[in-house]
Amino acid sequence: MRTLGWITLLFFGVLMGGPHTLREQLQDAGIPVDRFSETELNALVDGIGAENNQFRYFVYELQTKGGGLTGLPQVVRFDTSKGTLLRAEIKLKNDDPCCGSPEEIDFVDDHLLLTFNVNPSAALVVVLNSNFKVEQTLGGFGMDRIAPNQVVFTGSMVHFAPTHAERLEYADLRNGRVSELYPSGNDPFRAKFVDEHSKRMPSEDVCKQLEEAGTDPCAPDMFDEGITFLGSDGNGQFALAVDRDASHAPAKDKDPVLVLSESVLYLYAHRAKGWVYCEQAISENEAEEYANARETLYASIKSRCVPSLPVVPDSSASGLGHSVRPSHHAK
Repeated sequence: MRTLGWITLLFFGVLMGGPHTLREQLQDAGIPVDRFSETELNALVDGIGAENNQFRYFVYELQTKGGGLTGLPQVVRFDTSKGTLLRAEIKLKNDDPCCGSPEEIDFVDDHLLLTFNVNPSAALVVVLNSNFKVEQTLGGFGMDRIAPNQVVFTGSMVHFAPTHAERLEYADLRNGRVSELYPSGNDPFRAKFVDEHSKRMPSEDVCKQLEEAGTDPCAPDMFDEGITFLGSDGNGQFALAVDRDASHAPAKDKDPVLVLSESVLYLYAHRAKGWVYCEQAISENEAEEYANARETLYASIKSRCVPSLPVVPDSSASGLGHSVRPSHHAK
């Protein structure tokens, strides 16, 4: 789970030992309980809290004794300096699904981002303004701020699939625009990887067996891709590392073995005509170092290459698509 390093953010862990009441979880989050009815306080809830400056937040859903969720999510904000408390019910427009188990709270300038775990394949992020009005929803997880009211995040993907290819999405919270930044359709390093991968496929007979079993698509442009965010200058430029791994079973009854891998450093920048990027191959040791020290290396790697290639929308859909698509709620 990623948190934003640009702001002091404290997450309150969910109480251990099974379902807990709203009273117990509000107390754990440091929010007064005297503004709630006894019926509310005695209800079982699934919730998460966070603190931002003088404000304490708690987001929750009612929970059944069997562990299921019921009703609409609720968000609470307590101002520790003024003693005021604001409550709101989260109801999406256009019958969008909402919302799953509360998982994360992020603060991005004028916006509050609430992440809900929908299922193993998808997370839903509800974007609220300071008055708790829903402005848009995003399908994905791991919000990272790259500029005022702008974030990048990993899009939702199919969990129970032969390959898992992470995709990097960009969202401008000021106007609701969302676009995909990685992969780019004109990426020379990735195109070379796909070409080399095509030469390392199992035999035609083995591929047919694997495809019928649903364990391997045997497609050169389908492989595992993991993204590590490495930091931003806070004004629209950022860096990330991508690991690509292609594996195949040599026979139907054999375990998959790695046939090809590489790690690449990417630098992105926003220009007048749109997003541009550059890339540079990195060693396995560098990739491991970056993964362990993520979000702290930007200053040392920002000059490794100069972004100049325009980002081109990728139409291959090799990541098997998103399970939850973003939507925009008019202000």
